[in-house]
Amino acid sequence: MLSADFIETLKAEWFGRFDRIIDDRRTLPSSNLKCLDLCQARCCPRVGMRSMPAGEIASPVVVLLPFEMEYLMEKTGVSQTLFRRWPLAFAPGVTIHIGMLDLGKPCPFLTNTLQCSIHEHNPLDCRTYPLLPLVNGSGILEWELGENCPSLMHLNPKFARAIKDTWQELIPCLPQAWWDLYAFADHWTGWPPPELESAHAGRD
Repeated sequence: MLSADFIETLKAEWFGRFDRIIDDRRTLPSSNLKCLDLCQARCCPRVGMRSMPAGEIASPVVVLLPFEMEYLMEKTGVSQTLFRRWPLAFAPGVTIHIGMLDLGKPCPFLTNTLQCSIHEHNPLDCRTYPLLPLVNGSGILEWELGENCPSLMHLNPKFARAIKDTWQELIPCLPQAWWDLYAFADHWTGWPPPELESAHAGRD
């Protein structure tokens, strides 16, 4: 098992990446997405989505990058218990927990008016949607589109290019295990019913 100091070094490296991504986003072209006008936040996980047909949900899962959960906790003061956590073998001898937001533990940052309360620091997965990154068998970054996004036709190509460049820079830093989790989570439908989630709140 590698030392806690090594984990802290990795964490600091990722925090630096997130700071740079946030600085860069201030100069990004507008996405032109009309989320609230056309979508009513159907890509932001919340309990009310459980009763929605699959075709109405744009994206039921947000998968955070390594140490992005910890970054959000530091920036916003929220508790780790608000995230679903998934163990990930990040490197030989290094296991970390990846944070996720899904229909079981809905987004703690979504307001009653379906707006993001941490828009400046929201996860890269949120900012990337309706673009969906994936790595093919040759390790090449490819892209799919979130077809259930009703604002998709308004997506600004210049914004899309800038987001793709951001992910391309992350490729050397992300292990295959993270990409496997990202692909798996996109098809995960095993959300617990609300009463079961409530009974087990805080135990995972």
